[in-house]
Amino acid sequence: MSRLSTLLRLEAAETQTAQDASLVSHFHLTERPLLFLPLNHSGTEATPLAVMLGTEPARPHLLVTPPHGRPTTLLQELADHVLTYIDSFRNTERLLAKSRKPARERHTHAPQLLVANRKSITYVERLGRALRFTEPPEDSDPAHSVGRLGQWLTFFADHAEHPGSAFLLALTDLLATRWITGQSRLEDEHLAALLAWIDPPPGTTGLHAALETENPQLPGPDGRLHRPAGPATDPSFDSLELDPLLTAYDIAAAEGNTAAIARHTDRLNDLLHTYLRPTWDDAWRALGLLRTLPEIPDAQRRWAADRDRFTAYRTYLTTDGRPQPIKDDAVSAARRLARLELAQAAFDAHRALEDPFFMAERRTTGEALAGTVTDVDARHTIPGARGPRLRPRLTLHTTDPVRLDLGHLLAGPHNPRVHLAVRAITPRGQGTDLLLEVTTLTGTVNKPRSDSVPAVGDQLELTFAPEFFSRPAFPSRENTPWTHGGPQHNHPAAALEETEKP
Repeated sequence: MSRLSTLLRLEAAETQTAQDASLVSHFHLTERPLLFLPLNHSGTEATPLAVMLGTEPARPHLLVTPPHGRPTTLLQELADHVLTYIDSFRNTERLLAKSRKPARERHTHAPQLLVANRKSITYVERLGRALRFTEPPEDSDPAHSVGRLGQWLTFFADHAEHPGSAFLLALTDLLATRWITGQSRLEDEHLAALLAWIDPPPGTTGLHAALETENPQLPGPDGRLHRPAGPATDPSFDSLELDPLLTAYDIAAAEGNTAAIARHTDRLNDLLHTYLRPTWDDAWRALGLLRTLPEIPDAQRRWAADRDRFTAYRTYLTTDGRPQPIKDDAVSAARRLARLELAQAAFDAHRALEDPFFMAERRTTGEALAGTVTDVDARHTIPGARGPRLRPRLTLHTTDPVRLDLGHLLAGPHNPRVHLAVRAITPRGQGTDLLLEVTTLTGTVNKPRSDSVPAVGDQLELTFAPEFFSRPAFPSRENTPWTHGGPQHNHPAAALEETEKP
């Protein structure tokens, strides 16, 4: 947590009101996301007790595992719902060849899963891992099987780890990026309490509304119980309501009392609906708040990359369809780690260039700086193969902490396309002088571009240019020793990762 975030959290605690931490949205929110609220069986891993899902606020679909039964029916119904949603995205567009990318087809839209909190993202990953090797029954359609559901859930969970991807998002993460509350980050994982801080009822503060909401045994300001948003159930709910109902069902089943069995089954459905419905309503309320924020331009670029990945994976499923490996080999793991590190650095740089709050936060950590231009050499040149090349230079004086090295490439919100390379770092007085060289949009010696060169006295904010971060070179699989996962690995899913551009 940066000093700025800490300061805002302390101010929120003192004023009992959530503080603005941004004025924009860093992720694309689709017109028709699928809200996915899972509840897990207590004491087991990836064994759904119930799932509430849907694309319309007024039409939640509740799927429930029979009391003390196997979740086979629930999983098949879940597969039907999720895969039908994914299959609804069929329209494609033709993209012409550009740079090093060949001409290709890309889906115009893609699915998006929203969950209540970050623990639910982990649950999606575990559920996908548990299901993706499930063999489809004979004479059934593999494209709508439980195993295919597991593959898609794994796909979403894998991309949730990819910084900037919007396939699978936790609403608490999105809200906490926009607002900072006076409670801990762990408490921010309770969706109802977080919303109470952000949008309390009239006449009360965020703190008091959150205190009323977070007690699972007492009605909140809206008169309803707000249980933890899952995937784990509230222990008091288990002991006081769920376990007695399951015990009564067992007794009825042992006695062969079919009327009581049906009655207890209906009671279980009503109980779980009552448990999940407040979170369902809170989730759509949170989505409404988030939709009021303007998206940063880079969100659309990243969503276009997501649509490329969706198109590639859908094509892979139709041509090969094998599930993802249980674990990565050494080559795939190294490539994946490098890709995630690169994506995180570029994502943070784009956010800083398009969000003043995030730029200020990076200044407190030394990943950005602000200063005054004290000198400009607009006619500076360097030798080139075809003659001198124009590379204007300027001196920037800053009192911010400087944690840069020579050669680092910087950019600023004034014109993100203009890149400035650090050529010298000189302490002076209580600050630092940076000698910067403009490397893009300079024009030529005969036709220089003056709009790319700041003037003396200009105030600049700079951070790392997103283009500065490049993927390290990896040897081909054929040139990788077998001890590090060389040529014997031939799963086609690895090829998708190797060719994917962050």
